[in-house]
Amino acid sequence: LIIRVLRCTMLVSSIPLVLSFTLSLTLVQGEHNPVANPKAVITSGRARFTVLTPHIVRMEFGRTTDTATFAFLNRNLPVPEFSKTQDGDWLVVKTDAVELRYLTTSNQSFDHTNLLISIVLNGKKVSWSPQPSWNRTVGGNLLGTFRTLDGDGGDESINLDCYQNTRPDLHCTLGLVSRDGYVVVDDTNSPQFDGSTWPWVHIRSLPSPDKAVCDIDGKQRQDCGYFGISELDCVGKGCCYVTNTKKTVSRVDGVPDCYYSRGAVRDLYFFGHGHNYTNALYEFTLLAGKIPLPPQFAFGVFYSRYWAFSDEGQKEIVGNYESHEIPLDTLVTDMDWHITFYKEAAEGKKDQAGQSIGWTGFTWDKHLFPNPKSFLAWCKARGLKNTLNLHPASGIQPWEEKYREMAVAMGIDPATKKYVPFDPTNTTFVTNWFNIVLGEREDQGIDFWWLDWQQGEDWIQLPGVNPTFWLNYLFFTNPYHWQKDGVNKRPMLLHRFGGLGNHRYQTGFSGDVFPRWSSLDFQVYFTITASNVGYGYWSHDIGGHLQPSPSELFTRWVQWGALSPMFRTHSSKDPDNFRDIWRYPPEIYPYLRDGIVLRGSLVPYLYTQARHAYDTGVSPLRPMYYYHPEDDEAYDYRTQYYFGDSFLSAPVTQPMDNSTGLATKQIWFPKGETVVGWQSGLVMKGPFVVNLTCTLYEIPVFGRAGSVVPLRQDGYEASPLGTAQNIPRAVKLLVFCGGAASSSGGGMLYEDDGNTTDYQMDKQGVWTKFTYMATNDTLSLDVSPASGATFDGFPEERSYQIQFLGAWPASQVTVNGHNIPYAAFERSASRYSSDMWTYDGSSLSLFIHIVSPQPTNASVHIRVTTMFSLQSPLLSSGYPRLILRMVKAKQLLDDQWNGDRVYQEDYEALLDGAETGQRITDNCTSALDELTAFQGRVDMAIGQLKQLKRLHSDILDKIQAQLSG
Repeated sequence: LIIRVLRCTMLVSSIPLVLSFTLSLTLVQGEHNPVANPKAVITSGRARFTVLTPHIVRMEFGRTTDTATFAFLNRNLPVPEFSKTQDGDWLVVKTDAVELRYLTTSNQSFDHTNLLISIVLNGKKVSWSPQPSWNRTVGGNLLGTFRTLDGDGGDESINLDCYQNTRPDLHCTLGLVSRDGYVVVDDTNSPQFDGSTWPWVHIRSLPSPDKAVCDIDGKQRQDCGYFGISELDCVGKGCCYVTNTKKTVSRVDGVPDCYYSRGAVRDLYFFGHGHNYTNALYEFTLLAGKIPLPPQFAFGVFYSRYWAFSDEGQKEIVGNYESHEIPLDTLVTDMDWHITFYKEAAEGKKDQAGQSIGWTGFTWDKHLFPNPKSFLAWCKARGLKNTLNLHPASGIQPWEEKYREMAVAMGIDPATKKYVPFDPTNTTFVTNWFNIVLGEREDQGIDFWWLDWQQGEDWIQLPGVNPTFWLNYLFFTNPYHWQKDGVNKRPMLLHRFGGLGNHRYQTGFSGDVFPRWSSLDFQVYFTITASNVGYGYWSHDIGGHLQPSPSELFTRWVQWGALSPMFRTHSSKDPDNFRDIWRYPPEIYPYLRDGIVLRGSLVPYLYTQARHAYDTGVSPLRPMYYYHPEDDEAYDYRTQYYFGDSFLSAPVTQPMDNSTGLATKQIWFPKGETVVGWQSGLVMKGPFVVNLTCTLYEIPVFGRAGSVVPLRQDGYEASPLGTAQNIPRAVKLLVFCGGAASSSGGGMLYEDDGNTTDYQMDKQGVWTKFTYMATNDTLSLDVSPASGATFDGFPEERSYQIQFLGAWPASQVTVNGHNIPYAAFERSASRYSSDMWTYDGSSLSLFIHIVSPQPTNASVHIRVTTMFSLQSPLLSSGYPRLILRMVKAKQLLDDQWNGDRVYQEDYEALLDGAETGQRITDNCTSALDELTAFQGRVDMAIGQLKQLKRLHSDILDKIQAQLSG
């Protein structure tokens, strides 16, 4: 029996539905190729096995499925080499990686007596067979993600271990990688897509098993779903259901609620990739669809606040970003954009759908936005994108602006004032809703929607179908929005996670958390771990949501946000709860601004990493164990990660010691890894563990030695607004030298129009390669000609700023064989009007400014001879960090003038040390002498400070700790 969800075609002539669905194939059906090559299929009795890759085997029993499911779209892959033999009664299937054995005389569903699969892991045979679920654990599974962090206070009440998680509404999904070397995904009778032009959900129901086949001893049962699965979902999978009212972490007597019968239909996927985790993710995307590339603007800066903003109020926010020169790319408007009825809701009034009145809304509140089209045009003129919050569960109520049209379209007499129910699996409703209601908002200037579904995950009464996944699918593939005017716009949404396969419909909105250190700490781990199911673009409420965020905590959250997939501040409706950084104390504001500016600069790099995610299935934030699977530390240090190809990041998630002004972050550096502190210049060579101390303005992020990182160059944009979406005409290349006598490396920059799906068909996409080499006293950097399919807006010429971090001043610099002169250092690259090189003593960086436009279809060759050997330990000892700490110590002593006054004559060594960077900048030939003497100045400064009898002990202790750490 096939249950088809309503696909009505009733439309009224007044509704302009002139769009063709043909183009929707580029969004959803291009990857729908669900029938496997017959040569990959082996049938034995009621069992069917499909060898999909050398590492992935599909195992079906009973009824088979050849349509796309929510998780798996494409099974028609190149047939790998495999053998099929018979060993007595056992069918044996072997690939290079997997051996499957099946007892052909068995007539029962898969269990430990008739099915066995083996792989070799680190020279040892590892086997799996379907086992009873008595006290089942995740074993070595490295976990995945779940729907939301709503209400998280970091108290571990929300658990990524799906067998310990007591909330079935979270759609907890285990990872596709495991220390065990294998993962088994159960896709039995999952919701499927039909063959429509816009594929729609359909359910193939299974008959409920009779009592005889369900009469299985509790300790011999196999789980059918996680603890707490609903009866609807359980029976929909053809499983046996046992009522369990004791909803605790441990099942009653260890017995599952829902279990497979002896003859149950099964549909399992065995992933046997060993510890090649990245290959597992890549092959998953071959089956389940690629991780789409978000629009380029999405990697910029979002502003959001739950507040009754008017258009003028939001213009004021934008003006503050512009006047403070803070990047801003997307303006989020929470639910107060529409009519809200707060007074009636406070009195308990419900709408016709039984929901709190005003929670759902689609009509602008004209008291706040009298001319929304004009306001949105104002935003567009400044390069900003706009999104609105939606809680759609109440459908279209009679007071809505579009009620009459929707009622007529849905066959309801508007005179009855009967509301139009929300029915997201009815194509007539969805088509009308998207066109009549939401389409007008999109035409006014709304770029994408923030779906904030909070009305229950059992809303859709179809087995296995939850509203979070289904709404994500609908909004991401909506042809009426993304394919207007003959342009295939790139989809984007904000919503929660709906289960395996949701990686195709991003980005994620993680919900409302409490601003606590434990929440921040868990959020880092949570985000990294989501990469294990391809869900690489979580967007968090930076600073927490539910309460005011203290200055130190907010600063650390911003720093983490700068190095996270998406950057979006948000807060609840409370006059004391805001994330406007200019309203924070002046001693904190610079650090907050630095974090946001850092994020803005990273957009070219992040966008390149996002393209890698599309190509490889490996998300931009990567757990350490992806590349160091045999090291226990890679699993233990769960809040450090690779930020793309070029960075190792370890955000501070613990408060400072107030007596020292330092937070301590324990960081593991793997064997064979050499990294350079971006701020500190400190070179770390693994393997070892360090307890790194960090002031509030220090971020523990390290560039991998030899990396060349493309960044957005400061000073070349007329405004900080809307810059993320722009294709830069001036690119900064940050080179992490690494202090070795001989080293090499490089990097890549990927660019496309940032806003269409043409990249999926290779119609566009330009790559620029950077190659770096260093010897004892020479540096070379080559920019290769751009390659690939160009696009409108790609520059024919561009200028460059190159920063060699951890290098000596130059004795000679050539660009394409021509000498370029030295110029005094300027912080803003825009101050240079011709090709120059310069040196910054504070960061120990050699800068080369190539102002003359360079053709992007030609190579650029930079050659540098340095004054001294690059192998010098003076370049790798972290002196930039100490120089800045001495500058801050001097400022702290200045602040004592009206209190415990101390005199400059008594701490001249500190003053001299603080000026080290500036002296080198002013006279770069002095760099070697200055750095040779620097540590002595630090020691002398500490000694002089100890002699300051008038200096309060807590100030002395803080400065001494920072200069010693």
